[in-house]
Amino acid sequence: MASQGDRARDALLDAAEELFARNGIDAVSNRRIVEHAGAANHSAVAYHFGGRDGLLRALVERHHEEMSRRRRELMEQLGESPNIHELVTARLRPLIELLDSLPKPSWRAQFMSQISAVPSAVAVAKEVIGDANLPDDLRFINGAVDGIPESVLRGRAYLLGSMVVGVCADQEAKMNEDANKGNWEQVGRFLIDAAAGMIGAPVTDPDGAVRYPNVPLI
Repeated sequence: MASQGDRARDALLDAAEELFARNGIDAVSNRRIVEHAGAANHSAVAYHFGGRDGLLRALVERHHEEMSRRRRELMEQLGESPNIHELVTARLRPLIELLDSLPKPSWRAQFMSQISAVPSAVAVAKEVIGDANLPDDLRFINGAVDGIPESVLRGRAYLLGSMVVGVCADQEAKMNEDANKGNWEQVGRFLIDAAAGMIGAPVTDPDGAVRYPNVPLI
């Protein structure tokens, strides 16, 4: 059973995630988060998280280990020579499963879409998730795609992360407004198909790869 302190901490995380998702990270004060969480102590963010950066770190870390564990599980289930579609599925399905499991309305994907707009949030996310330099959980794709230079693959990985977060944020917002706006299983299948096609697409100009900014991937 969760303690009163754990419940208060979760309430602050819920409040911050919603307010950041709806208004942007820099537009929301700690005091507003505390009030939205129904807490009386205006220093609650500092008390529970040590300050603003600690709160952002806790939000980024939220569900991260759960998704990492699920990704490892899916990777272990693949055969010796998985194709691109299977590899991309192992990467993206845990995110879709998480979004599908959240209470409605949910704000996770919309919060994630706000991170890249705030340097302090990017810095925190890089510490937790890693940067965009072809992290280990995407590096396996490199050996599965013949004739695609690593610079192109890294650029596509960046585009993939931006695409997935953007689509999921838009879908989440629509689902919050109307329960009949599709479902996460359909969204997941569409994104996996699109991502696999993007990763394995022909290369017409190896030198024309996107020089992606150094931001964390999903």
